[in-house]
Formats: sequence, structure tokens, C-alpha cells
Amino acid sequence: MFPQITAAEIVFFATLLATFGAAFLARRHSTKDTDHGLAEIKLNRWLVGLSAGTTANSGFIVTGAVGLGYAYGLQWILLPLSWLLGDLLFWYVFPARVNAYGRESRATTLSELLTHKLSGRAATAVAVLTAAVILVCLAGYTSAQWLAGQKFLAGAFAMPDWAALGLFALLIIAYSSIGGFRGSVYTDTLQAVIRIAGTIVALGAVVWFAAADSISFWRNMASAGNGFLSPFPGGFAVTAGFVTGFAAAAIGFGLGQPQIVSRYLAGSSPEETRSAWWIYMGFVQFTWIAMTVFGLVLRGVMPGIADSETGLSVFFQKNIGALLTGLIVADVFATIAATSNGLLVAMSQAVTHDLLPRLSDGQQVRISLSVTTLVIGAITMLISVMVHGSVVNGALSSASLIGAGLAAAVMIKVLRWPHSGFSLLCTIVAGVVSAVLWKQFGLSGDFNEAGIGILTGLITNQAAIAHGKAAVLLETLYGRD
Repeated sequence: MFPQITAAEIVFFATLLATFGAAFLARRHSTKDTDHGLAEIKLNRWLVGLSAGTTANSGFIVTGAVGLGYAYGLQWILLPLSWLLGDLLFWYVFPARVNAYGRESRATTLSELLTHKLSGRAATAVAVLTAAVILVCLAGYTSAQWLAGQKFLAGAFAMPDWAALGLFALLIIAYSSIGGFRGSVYTDTLQAVIRIAGTIVALGAVVWFAAADSISFWRNMASAGNGFLSPFPGGFAVTAGFVTGFAAAAIGFGLGQPQIVSRYLAGSSPEETRSAWWIYMGFVQFTWIAMTVFGLVLRGVMPGIADSETGLSVFFQKNIGALLTGLIVADVFATIAATSNGLLVAMSQAVTHDLLPRLSDGQQVRISLSVTTLVIGAITMLISVMVHGSVVNGALSSASLIGAGLAAAVMIKVLRWPHSGFSLLCTIVAGVVSAVLWKQFGLSGDFNEAGIGILTGLITNQAAIAHGKAAVLLETLYGRD
């Protein structure tokens, strides 16, 4: 006898087949690496906006955002709104310039973009350090996605944690290895459509349940505490620091995340790339705010959930029919998979394009992107097994640190501000060190460490350039001893 397959499982497996189909289609459309970098791919505004949006969403949206809304209430709507402020400034200034500079430099990775027109040991150090920051930070970010995937599969199909983690990671690693960068874009766009449908269904369902028993709902909401429905529980000063800190983090995220920057590099033109802003921001804000509100309302519908980050799957498993549950299962998978896929491809590009050529002493070392993706995927899966934590902490910490380290350097480069290989090297080091110290001193709650890293990096670059000019001037005036 064959085991009975539910409607939820059918919908999930159909989504999985469609995802692998998009990856195979991308493999057929892909060309071998050229000297033109990602600019050769020529994505339109929809592919840029939706693929960047789904990659940015991450498992945080369907686990962490739900958990924050459930545990702390209305105040966490401020997080996406703060992010929106940073995104508005970022999209006004940077994506078109990133695309234009990428076309000029023919860059595939952030290291190639940062070292364009630079040479010498300092340039090599910048490339290697950039790739190292990417690998370390994105490994933590990817591990957070594996953790989110584990919670999703374990809750949806009643699987043991170890089996859920292994299955989810292997599925993502497999289709990431097939499609490469173009596959990442195609599957992200497919998953964006699923994400929009799932978000509408989830929010509508939980609101319907709240309205169906409004007396119990408001009683449960009242028991959540006095500050649960307050948007500013900490007062004006705390709120201002929170908003400005995460607005700065959004700018750092846009400039420092290679899996996002790669979409801007691959746009068909600077104008087409910039015109994706409303697609990206509309998608990110709608899904993020909706999932936070879902968690908030869920607190009144189901007040006793032990792990609030599993609230989405728990609600549908217990209350909704199999078909819609299958759509939500597909939605959660798509959300987490899109980011995991983009992260794996970005790390693989850093290894194959940046680290191996520079660490091989000029010898020709060629390892395919697919093989590198398999290896990196396995390593990050092991990290997630050994390091336990919440999706919120893993995702936000990794995103903030990479923004602190790399955003200032990318900003300097695409805005064509004065710099040298040495000054960019100092910029990256200063950004990472200042962010780590800021977090260690417990100040991240007052102002996100990404903003501190960006500010420190920009000041350090100016100081290094000024020092270099002063040294040249002194040598000109007094000559060598």
C-alpha cells in the first residue's frame, strides 16, 4: 500500500517541481562566463525588483517577523517602516550607479567592483578581505535560513528536527547548483508570486478567525500586556534611535549584501535598474508588515504558542483546510528558499572569482560554481547544526555586520569619491571592528551597528586619503633623506 498523500503535500511538491523547473530553464538559458560580468545578463525591472525583494525577504519574514509581532506587538511595525526610510534614500542614490559602475568594471562580485582600477598588494588585500567578510557573514546568514527551514518543515510535516534540516538544506543546495546565478533570479521571481499569494491568504485567514470570536480575541490581546498595542513603548528618544539605526542598516544592507547587489549589477541599464524601486519596496514592505501584523493578531487568536517563530505553520496546521495549508507551506518554503539560494550563489561566486584566483599564486585553478555551491551548502548546514539560536538574531546580526564592513567601501566606489587600495582596506577593517565593538558593548539596541560601521568606514577613508596627501606633500617639500 502506498502512503496517503494530503492536498497540502501535493501543493508543496508541485511548488518544488516548478522551482526545479525554473532552475533547469535558467541552466539552458545561461551562457558561460564572459568578460562582461553580470551586466551581460541584462535583467528587466521586474526580474531585478522581484528577485532582489525575495532574496531580501529571507526566512526572517515568515518566522522572525511573525515571532516579533506575536511576542512584542505593534512596536515591531516600526522595523519595516524604519527600513523603508533607508530604502528610499538608497534607491534614490545607488542602484543606478551600481549598475553603471558594474558595466564599466565588468564586475561579477563585490571584490571585482571594489578593486576596479586598483592594483598592487593593497588591492589584492581588499579583494581577499571582501571575500572573507562575505563568506563569514553570509555563512551565518545562511545558517539562519537553514534554521528557519528546519522549523518550517518540522512543523508542517511533523518531522524530527535533524531530518527537517537535512531535507530542506539538500533541496536548496540541489537547485542552487543546477541554475547558478540566472537560476537564482528565475526561481526568486517564481517564488515572489507564491509569496504574494501566501501573504494575502495568511493575513485574511487570521483576521477572519479573530473576527469570528472577537470577545476571546480582545481578551487575549488585553492579557498580552499594556504595551503590546503601543507603537512607541520606549518613548521618543528610544524610538528615534531605533528608527535611524535601522534606516542606516537598510542602506548598509542594500550596499553590502552581494546577493542583492548582484541583481543591480545584472540590470539591463542604469535606468531600468532604478525603475525597479517601486517593485522592490512594494513587495518587501507588503510582505514584511503583513507578517508582523499576522503575528500580532495571532496572539489574540492562539495565545499559547511556545515558539512564536513557528506561528504561521502552527496556525494553518490546526485551523485551515489542507489546500490552503499547502499554499502556505509552499509560501514559507519559497520565502526561505529564495534567500538561501541567493546566499549560496553569492558565496560561491566569492570563492570562484575572488579567493581561488588570488590565493593560487597565479596558477590556473578552475572549480565550477555548482561544485562550490555544493561544498558551501554542506558547510553552512553543519554550522546550523552546531550553533543554536533564533532566526531573528542570526539574520539581523549577520546582515548588520556585513553592511558595516562593506557598505561604506561600495558607497565610496560607486559615488567615485577619492580612494586608494590602502584607504579601502582601512575602511573595511574599521567598519567591521567598530561594529563588533559597538555590539559587544551592548549598544546595538540604541543604534544599529551597521550605521556605526558605515560612518566609521567613511571617516577612515577620508583620514587615509588625507594622510596619503600629506605624506606626498611633505616628500615634495623636503625630499627624501
